[in-house]
Amino acid sequence: MPTKGADIPGSGELGTRKGQFANGAGPVVSIFIVAYNSTDFIDECISAVAGACTQHSYEILLVDNGDGSTERLVAERYPDVRIAPSKGNVGFAAGNNLLAEHARANLYLLLNPDMICQPGAIDALVAGTQAHPDAAAWGGVSLGKDGRPDTGNALAVPTLHELFSVAMGKSSIGSGVIAGLEEDAEVDVLMGGLVMIRKSAWDEANGLDERFFLYCEEVDLFYRLRQKGHKLWRICDARGVHDAAHGQSFSPRRQLYRTTGIMEFARHHWSLPAIWLAGLLIWFAAVTRLVAGRLLGWMKPRLRKLAESNVVVAKRPWLWFHGYHPRRGLLPQLENKKVPGL
Repeated sequence: MPTKGADIPGSGELGTRKGQFANGAGPVVSIFIVAYNSTDFIDECISAVAGACTQHSYEILLVDNGDGSTERLVAERYPDVRIAPSKGNVGFAAGNNLLAEHARANLYLLLNPDMICQPGAIDALVAGTQAHPDAAAWGGVSLGKDGRPDTGNALAVPTLHELFSVAMGKSSIGSGVIAGLEEDAEVDVLMGGLVMIRKSAWDEANGLDERFFLYCEEVDLFYRLRQKGHKLWRICDARGVHDAAHGQSFSPRRQLYRTTGIMEFARHHWSLPAIWLAGLLIWFAAVTRLVAGRLLGWMKPRLRKLAESNVVVAKRPWLWFHGYHPRRGLLPQLENKKVPGL
């Protein structure tokens, strides 16, 4: 394992006063950004950090899981950002774990490359650690481009009840914005695109589970922390604008990855009968949306989009049923052959 802070380009001296840490001490917050072909929005993400964290020293660490273009852009425009050598497209969990090996602060902030922190957002999270010191993690509120809280705040631990509700045509959580975002609240899951985690809790959980490639990895982490008795708090003043899916919310690939993440979670935490029932409910929900879209999509464009996003999940359940299993799961199948429809 590399020595923390070593062998990463960039001065690493990004802080609150002329790039220097106060009194020669280390940073209060280590900010992790796992990028994947993020050149269209990484500028806004990084440039917003200074206004979001004015009261505490910080460092920004980045790894590029994509084609290298984001790393080149950041190295040129933000020389203080510490860039970890890429290991390829290893996934969100492995990317964050890699950055944690080099982090110097006792507070880790996971920040999506397409998340634009509002002024004071990171300061609010640090204040949350002081207001709720018995917690392991403190999360922010995700906003849409219109400035209103979006459905990213409705993240929840998967349950058979929720999967059954979706199969019947309506989520029990609801596709709209959840209530209670105007005040701090203890919650079961935090939105992973803007979340602060205590280093000791991260180490206790051994970080993110790298068996998750994409989706549900933060849900799994918070579920495991809750199982250990840790508390999670959502901080209402910590807000960021998130361009979720970059206009690809109905992408078949996005839906396939989301479904695979849910099945990976089920395979780690549920009994075998529950796993099979989960797979059946997910498949049934995808098939009904595909059929409804094909029959009624000409009248309702949203149904047509839902059909398009669910076509691979409905027609090829073997792609996602085994999660990200190293032999039978989705990733080996994507690597070994082209999947039609993606």
